[in-house]
Amino acid sequence: MHDFGLAALHHALVFGLAVMLAMELAILRGERIDVRRLARLDGGYGLTAVLVVLVGAARVIWGARGWEFYRDNPAFWAKTGLFAAIGVISILPTIAFVKWVRAAKADPAFQPDATQRAGAIRWVRLEIVLLLLLAVAAAAMARWPLV
Repeated sequence: MHDFGLAALHHALVFGLAVMLAMELAILRGERIDVRRLARLDGGYGLTAVLVVLVGAARVIWGARGWEFYRDNPAFWAKTGLFAAIGVISILPTIAFVKWVRAAKADPAFQPDATQRAGAIRWVRLEIVLLLLLAVAAAAMARWPLV
């Protein structure tokens, strides 16, 4: 039951990441951006990502399959690499959102221009694509060595 609990929590957190990215994209594509709301959402996304790593590490250490399963599983390493890439890429929109909040504090009417929005949208979309690839790697990992 312990392994099931960790797996269920891990999956729920990853789905949470997907939902938050979709929400960020929806806000960015809106007519007016509430930059404070976007920054809070992005902070929640970062916190959730940290929890995904912690729960994932707990699954590797205390889960039913054990470290040996993960150590030799190429799909696990692909999944880990994709998650790391998503984390690095997510820094770019986060920096933009922080700058936008600062600008909104100085000028309450501030709105990022079309170029700034387009850049943030591009990075968030890339995160979403990589998260989809991560789901494919997770499916492969669960079926290893049969894949």
